[in-house]
Amino acid sequence: MKHQKPFSLELTDRVLRVTAYGVWTLADAKAYVTQFRMLVAPVIEQDWAIILDARAWQLSPADVFSLLKDNTLWCFQHNLKFVVTLLPDDNLLQWQFAKATGIDKPQGLVSRFATEEQAAYDMVRAAGFMR
Repeated sequence: MKHQKPFSLELTDRVLRVTAYGVWTLADAKAYVTQFRMLVAPVIEQDWAIILDARAWQLSPADVFSLLKDNTLWCFQHNLKFVVTLLPDDNLLQWQFAKATGIDKPQGLVSRFATEEQAAYDMVRAAGFMR
């Protein structure tokens, strides 16, 4: 059986929608970072936003954290200005997410949490990142 990607990426206007599924291996994290950066390349010269849906993400090995932290820093260095995160009501997964993205946030970054997709999209539209 072919390995299915544990993530999906979709760019609309200046918003990258990321959905994370299941357990990530180091190879999955590397593929994610490569595909992520290629997809957002057309918008990184201006302010952009991300909707990160981690509600179906599962505990992953700690070795993926350094790659995800590095990607978060790269995003900040390339004009990511608005983040909306959807997380499950699970303290362990919330802790994992904090570890995977735990770097100093730049001044001016807006970071919000939403409980449903529609609310996340409403936030990025209201902020002017999506029509």
